[in-house]
Amino acid sequence: MGPFQTVNRHQWPGAETIETRLGYFEFKGGYPTATAAAKLSDHLVFNRAVEAYLAHMPTVSWFRVWKGTADAGGRATHQMVIRENRLDAATLLVAGHIENVYGLAAIDLKRDGPVVVEVPPGMLGGMTDMRQEEVCAIGPAGIDKGQGGMFLVTPPNYEGPPPDGYITVKSGTYGVLFGVRGFLVEGRRDDAVAQMELMKSTRIYPLSKVGDPPSTTFVNGSGTELDTMLPDSYDFFEDLAQIVERETSVLLAPHERSQLASIGILHNRPFEPDAVRRSLLGEAVKVGSAMARASAFASTDPNRLAYPDRRWEWLSIGGCGWDANGSANTDSRAALGYAAIGMSPAMVLKIAGGGSQYFWTPRDVNGAFLDGGRSYRLHLPANVPVKNSWSVVVYDAQSRSMLRSSQRFPSISQNTGPEVNADGSVDIVFDPRAPRGKARNWIQTVEGRGWFPLLRFYGPLQPLLDRTWKPGDVEMIV
Repeated sequence: MGPFQTVNRHQWPGAETIETRLGYFEFKGGYPTATAAAKLSDHLVFNRAVEAYLAHMPTVSWFRVWKGTADAGGRATHQMVIRENRLDAATLLVAGHIENVYGLAAIDLKRDGPVVVEVPPGMLGGMTDMRQEEVCAIGPAGIDKGQGGMFLVTPPNYEGPPPDGYITVKSGTYGVLFGVRGFLVEGRRDDAVAQMELMKSTRIYPLSKVGDPPSTTFVNGSGTELDTMLPDSYDFFEDLAQIVERETSVLLAPHERSQLASIGILHNRPFEPDAVRRSLLGEAVKVGSAMARASAFASTDPNRLAYPDRRWEWLSIGGCGWDANGSANTDSRAALGYAAIGMSPAMVLKIAGGGSQYFWTPRDVNGAFLDGGRSYRLHLPANVPVKNSWSVVVYDAQSRSMLRSSQRFPSISQNTGPEVNADGSVDIVFDPRAPRGKARNWIQTVEGRGWFPLLRFYGPLQPLLDRTWKPGDVEMIV
């Protein structure tokens, strides 16, 4: 055996062409040819861009909601956007809920410094930074215990001692989304009006203007085309570059800054890729979004199942830390960030009568993806164990927003007055055509479009928490 054969037991490249799934790469004497080096450099950028998409997609998604909220009212500090009418399928919002009255405010700590938010008692919601990480919860399970109060939101670089009289919370990013919601009781309009009036007693202003705070402006977001959707195109990286420029180093760990620098995104440096690089990054977004979509809709993680004998899945696997397997699972986080939006510990807390529980499924009882051209039924056994309410909302598998059909509100809930069976159970029908005599229990689907239902339980009681009460699977009606 010659010396090279002895040394090359490690299979180093010599004078050869290496065949891989990425193509062929030619080496001579151990050195890559110019063509091979250029191709491998592009593949390295592409791989890092795909990983950057998966890692930062929830941040860009939340940035789109923050930016859309800010743009809806002129970007003033002292403004809040309220959906005075219920959300409907005309709104492009990932996993939006029909039966809530929403109030949102985009807080810009980079522009305004510390910001005061006066929250009235009885509000439910919280504040979230650009990473979709909770700054604080508001409500009975929140920092205010449902009593409201004077919140002072400080930026990540704030060093001063907190002034007296405030509930001081520190954000991990300069952008903060303040959101609150109110629940309708039995779908009554007067409840919605009461919730709106309560929200309109909120005040938002910079701490620097505490001596003469401006009045808060309330913008009606209903009846307007509000697009808060994540771009599955090259524009994703334009958004990410904006975020990196705004947030400086507070958003990113050192290895993340290095990863983004390798694809041309650096703080205080123009992001100006040429046409070739733009095309490569656009392709990376398509691959990353396809991976995120597959992780969401075709997960094989056994921890995803809410019941061992049902198709229903957890909206998030491993809770807010995505740590069901003992470590942060970025794939699960990307799956949630693509199929839904806005994560809070209150969404997974197991407190009887408090918090909430969310289940969803893209599949029928036999494991097939749900088809908008077919007829299905969902059986909810009697005595749904909730203190507040339950609902079923249908979403478009493509946009992940509410499914657009001839129905304005693709939802059934205890507040919509569905027909109840003799034993107290409820059957919900999903069909592109209205079933005779079942209009109150019908959600319209659309031929040629995939769809998925999301089950929400507000104030879940013990039979739901310990899984002794089980919703049926979605079954095809033959």
